Amino acid sequence: MQSEPLPPEEHSAETAAAPMSEASVFEGRLHPLTLVFGLLRGLRGILPLIPLLLFGNRSFGLGLIIISSVLTIISVLWRYLSFRYRIEGHDLITEQGILSRTQRHIPLDRIQEIRIDQGVIQRLFGVVEAKVETGGGEGSEASLSVLSRSDAENLRRAVFDRVKALRSASPGDLMGPAPEPGATVVKSTGIGDLVLAGITTNHIVSALVLAGAIWNFADDILPDTVYRTAADFLYRRSRELLEQDTLTTLLMTLLGITVIFTIGMIFSVIGSVLLFFDFTLSRKGDDLQRRYGLLTSRTSSLPRRRIQVLEIEQKMLRRFFGLATLRVDTSGGKREGSDDNQGRDVLLPIVHLEEVDKLLPFIFPDLPDDRSDWRRVSPLAVRRGTIVGALICLLIAGVLLFRDPSWSSLWPLALIPLIHYNNKQNYKHLGYSLGERYFLTRRGWLGRSTHIVPLNKIQAVEITQTPFDKRLGLASIRVDTAGQAYTEGGPQISNLPVDEARSLAAMLAKSSRPQ
Repeated sequence: MQSEPLPPEEHSAETAAAPMSEASVFEGRLHPLTLVFGLLRGLRGILPLIPLLLFGNRSFGLGLIIISSVLTIISVLWRYLSFRYRIEGHDLITEQGILSRTQRHIPLDRIQEIRIDQGVIQRLFGVVEAKVETGGGEGSEASLSVLSRSDAENLRRAVFDRVKALRSASPGDLMGPAPEPGATVVKSTGIGDLVLAGITTNHIVSALVLAGAIWNFADDILPDTVYRTAADFLYRRSRELLEQDTLTTLLMTLLGITVIFTIGMIFSVIGSVLLFFDFTLSRKGDDLQRRYGLLTSRTSSLPRRRIQVLEIEQKMLRRFFGLATLRVDTSGGKREGSDDNQGRDVLLPIVHLEEVDKLLPFIFPDLPDDRSDWRRVSPLAVRRGTIVGALICLLIAGVLLFRDPSWSSLWPLALIPLIHYNNKQNYKHLGYSLGERYFLTRRGWLGRSTHIVPLNKIQAVEITQTPFDKRLGLASIRVDTAGQAYTEGGPQISNLPVDEARSLAAMLAKSSRPQ
């Protein structure tokens, strides 16, 4: 089931955590189950020693296991007894150690979000891991594992309430976190939505990588005869396929592609459901909160003021079905690798395009409702794209003609009309809009990408020209913000007349300056 967006004004009251002392606004320690989870993590380091105990020198192996176990127990107990965290002044402070004490100060105004992750085992015991992330940092600045969910939520609320109090410069507000409005559900996604999201994503490459990993693993544990038998079977079948007539070969090839495509779709659906299960986007005060995940439950808070770029992404299949994904880049956000992303950039994994306009006020409250003032780029974009495509076709045809001097080698030239048509359609869907507070760009025909960036978030405007651009009097503009890790390079527009590009760049630079 899909929930309809609620009115932005609707909210309820919720009581925040009380201060713990006069010196610190908020303070706490780890949950006692930290001992259990720490021992489990330490056990993973001991497991590689078991083969030494079973197949090697048993006395030596047993000694290593005992020493490793004792050191693990001491380390875990030491961390649990000594670890403390508190909010004091302008910092979130973590400290640990008994004989040698380590203290880390994290400026509150640099904290971008506090993510709350909960794995399967953690869910059974009702505990979570809180990860503190700062603007400009890669990865987590601090990891508090493990906490009760209520302690983690109280810490997050206390941090962001403290930031608001410091910015308000009101001495009475500096004593502790104030009550804030309850969460208003903006949008939630059901299983059907996530299945559709998986179908329209189709991670074929991921499926092939996983198949290769399984093959390598099987190669390591199975006898060589099994590997050789499978390889010989595939080789014989491939030879038999090539020896068939052209129609049979074509049909079998299409069947193989269909099978690979289907496998990729299945993996995409499973991955989508596991990652984004029960995805709920809520608004709490001035923050957007996301909660999602089946095996690992994740909760993160996104202050709207930190949103640098919003992307409305429509891949080809999703555009065909009228669907989109909302992605955001935040100040200080840096890609840590696709495997570690875990949906952090996704504001909504799947949404019908007609709902996007209803959701935008929750993200950018002052974004105008009327966004029809789109300006097109130069019509020379069609000529430029066609010339470049035609030159590539001529180059390919020349290589083929050199290897096989026959008329059949000229088939790449037949693609030139299609290239012209594609460039014509791309031109129709390429444009930008400059308002009082926002700059919008859109590009793409089969798949479309629309970027919205607040003017006060712009940090640099770059004008570029290729040799083709210079000859045709065109230029491209790229807008840089504090974080552009996930939104496909951010707002950029190509094929502008060079004078218009310079004028637009000057206006963007002027609008981005503090008034």
